[in-house]
Amino acid sequence: MATRFVGDVGGKFKVRLKDDGDKTVAVLLWGDHVRVLANANGKARVAARGVEGWLDESVLTDEGLLELYVIDVGQGDGLLMRTPDDAWHLIDAGIANREQMTRKGATNFLRWKFLDDLGKPKVELKSVIVTHPDFDHYGGLLDLFTGKVARPDRTFPVTVECFYHSGMGRFKDEPKLGQVVATQAVGLPRADYGIRPQGSFITELLEGKTSFSAPTRPFDLEFQELAALVGTVPGRVKRLSAADKFLPGYGPGAGPVTINVLGPVAEDLGNGPGLRVLGSESETTNGHSVVLRVDYGTVRILLTGDLNTVSQRLLLSYHDLSQFAVDVAKGCHHGSDDVDLRFVRAVKARVTVVSSGDNEDYAHPRPRILGASARYGSESRSVDGELLPPLLYSTELARSVSLAYVLAVRKTGDVASKINAVDGEVKADVTKAQFVPLTLAPISTDLVYGLINVRTDGERILCGYMKERGGDFEIRVLRGGVEP
Repeated sequence: MATRFVGDVGGKFKVRLKDDGDKTVAVLLWGDHVRVLANANGKARVAARGVEGWLDESVLTDEGLLELYVIDVGQGDGLLMRTPDDAWHLIDAGIANREQMTRKGATNFLRWKFLDDLGKPKVELKSVIVTHPDFDHYGGLLDLFTGKVARPDRTFPVTVECFYHSGMGRFKDEPKLGQVVATQAVGLPRADYGIRPQGSFITELLEGKTSFSAPTRPFDLEFQELAALVGTVPGRVKRLSAADKFLPGYGPGAGPVTINVLGPVAEDLGNGPGLRVLGSESETTNGHSVVLRVDYGTVRILLTGDLNTVSQRLLLSYHDLSQFAVDVAKGCHHGSDDVDLRFVRAVKARVTVVSSGDNEDYAHPRPRILGASARYGSESRSVDGELLPPLLYSTELARSVSLAYVLAVRKTGDVASKINAVDGEVKADVTKAQFVPLTLAPISTDLVYGLINVRTDGERILCGYMKERGGDFEIRVLRGGVEP
């Protein structure tokens, strides 16, 4: 069973997969993986997206793309990336399923992607990267590392080659992010952004597997769950910082993709590295996110974690502005407006993707950052030559539901019975609101997750999401190529 990929389909970048009766069973995008089951009369019978069907052999190619899936995890971040060497990398995993309103998070998507879509026997990741130790970024790993989703009949095996992290933990007792010293950083490059050599720095940094499995101080309860799994599941564990320059195995010349590590900036204190205290515990944790720039051909993609104003100024103090200029950027901190506009101007992204959630208290994404991303973003050209303004995508906006009102409720079991809606009431388990008659309570009958697809061959970039009806996709294809 050969694995092939959907080509650019003569410039249309998507194709319909048809069953034996010529009915569309799925819409496939440029770069989608298919397993060829049979060939006949110029047609290929393939398995893809968990279904089987026919398409023209001419649309298939042996060359895969750089693929990014910005997963709709609600409030949080979760991103799956495939590099052209056919390695898979997970950057953050959202909150745990037990906290998800839908009980379906990043782990459900990974299980579907590997077992149903790719037809693999297990979820196999070259790396898992947690940008920083906030539960809405690492909680989903409690499900993934145990191979469990809400349905007990859908457990699965998982292997992880390497786990990367920012160096900060979550300790039970003070100081909760690690021991702090007041000292001076060595060789701070420039003072243009208000960062001074003097400061307080966290020097109690986590490193390899032992620092998770046998910490010098107890972790808090939630982080301890993660730490116990990190101590057993991944093959290797490593702290990342800008001093590494590149993700191991993805330096210049190692392959077609280079993955630059721009943050966090672990500053040189003379006797070892330290992470600068940036303000409150939350500001410090978010600000020291792992920041990656993925370069492929002429295309550059920036993954920013939960960067904030002070951390952006720190990054700009240590890196040249040109390091942040990209075609595609994952918006900082779910669209928070805690940003330095000089950083947004330096990024000048053609495409910005925001991962944000429904029914949360943060009002993300904020108007200021949406406006700034458009104002300071770069125009682009579509593959057809059309001039495109800066594009903004949001997992929250791409999500959609179908609503219906209840007519009756049927109890299943040994004795089946039917309850008319006029005789029943419901009460939400989250809001704890008063009971509402079933006839007045709309329910969701279908959910389209707000997954954002980003794919590139190093020259062209496809961005898209599934439409509310019909299983089709709304896509834009533009030409990449950053001018730093």
